[in-house]
Amino acid sequence: MRLKSSHFYLYIFLVAVLSLWIRISYFNQTIIYNPVMKDAKSYVQYANNLVDYSTFSKSSGNSSPEPDSFWAPGYPAFLAASIIAAKNLGINSYILVMSSQVVLGVLISVLTLLIGRLFLSKAWSILAAVLVSFSPHMISLGGYLLTETLFSFLLLAAIYSFSIAYIDRKWSAFIVSGLFFGLSYLVNPVIFFAPILLVLVSGYLFASSKSELSVSIKLKLISCLIVFFVIAGAWSVRNKISVKSGQLSGSNRLFINLVIGSHSNFYDIWRTNNRDPENPATKDSKVLKGSYSGFIKLLLERAIQHPGHYAKWYLIDKPILLWSWNILIGQGDIFVYPVKVSIYDKSRIALATYFTMRSIHYWLFGFAVVGIIFLFKGTSAIPHTPIFLYITLIYISAVYVVTQSEPRYSIPMRPEMYLCAVFFISKIFEYLKFIKEQNISRHQYPDESIR
Repeated sequence: MRLKSSHFYLYIFLVAVLSLWIRISYFNQTIIYNPVMKDAKSYVQYANNLVDYSTFSKSSGNSSPEPDSFWAPGYPAFLAASIIAAKNLGINSYILVMSSQVVLGVLISVLTLLIGRLFLSKAWSILAAVLVSFSPHMISLGGYLLTETLFSFLLLAAIYSFSIAYIDRKWSAFIVSGLFFGLSYLVNPVIFFAPILLVLVSGYLFASSKSELSVSIKLKLISCLIVFFVIAGAWSVRNKISVKSGQLSGSNRLFINLVIGSHSNFYDIWRTNNRDPENPATKDSKVLKGSYSGFIKLLLERAIQHPGHYAKWYLIDKPILLWSWNILIGQGDIFVYPVKVSIYDKSRIALATYFTMRSIHYWLFGFAVVGIIFLFKGTSAIPHTPIFLYITLIYISAVYVVTQSEPRYSIPMRPEMYLCAVFFISKIFEYLKFIKEQNISRHQYPDESIR
């Protein structure tokens, strides 16, 4: 299927309208029992402390909250900005945040289309954008006061701007990509090494192509990292200066995630009783008391005793768990916090999209995984964008596999996964088309040696 170039902006508009319609419909028809609970409650507390005391702190009920760094500052800052803006505009801050996340959801769909267009035909890029628009998980997460929607947008914007920088080789594009990677880091530090890997791979691609890795290109690649490190470094400097020893920090969170991630039975026990003191992960955390060396020693001892179990857990089960359908830390299915009623209970059309997306989810995941072979095999040069997508996906997935694999954590990366899946499908269609043309050619021009 070919689409006229003059129609492409029309398709961008239609994708945006489609994404906007279903997200507004979801928000208007969904009732969450308590939208401010658990992680969301902590983010709101951070935001309130930023607004009231200009202090990044999780503590409550204190006129002088102690600064901490347990969570990254990006999403609380987003909430704080929304609270201030809502106050100045005289509107409800919750409505403003939800409206902003609806807009971010629309922009995610549009960015998916734009990224896809860098290496896919218009039709295939539209398919990827439609998958994002109808993704029940992305729609649902946009209705919570959680980081996933903002992180998904910033990460996708970083990949898009970096891809454009690679093509255009303009200073501004490299600087913008570094800015988006820095903002992504402030929302979720898991991406720390992603821009570094992308810059290194880009340098290799430049050097191995017909164009030389000139001093100018090197400086532009470095400028991306400089902007990123300035943003990430500023947060680290703040923590060194403001956070006292003993206060909650990102290191505490990382340790907890490592301990949880080492137990294959954690989720089964947690879903039965999330406060069970006999949960092995809870017991380990109390015994180890934050000691990384103690954790590594304990994990190695257990892995030596049960090598098959731990090899299967880390190499097979955890990657599949990360990209599975049902959210485990939460209500389940596509919901984190309990939902009384949603659009999927009221609309047959919405329910049809839900079942469609659920039925093809593991197929799309499988296609995305297998699609990596086309980065190394093909009759023509592979565009750089799929390489950037796969590097980002593999790196972030590896971090979660080493730490804690929870399906909710993969939701911000669904656009990248869908793009990789569609990349595979498009290559299969190209191959089938090639075979068909070869067969037609043989029938039209038979071998003259055959008599």
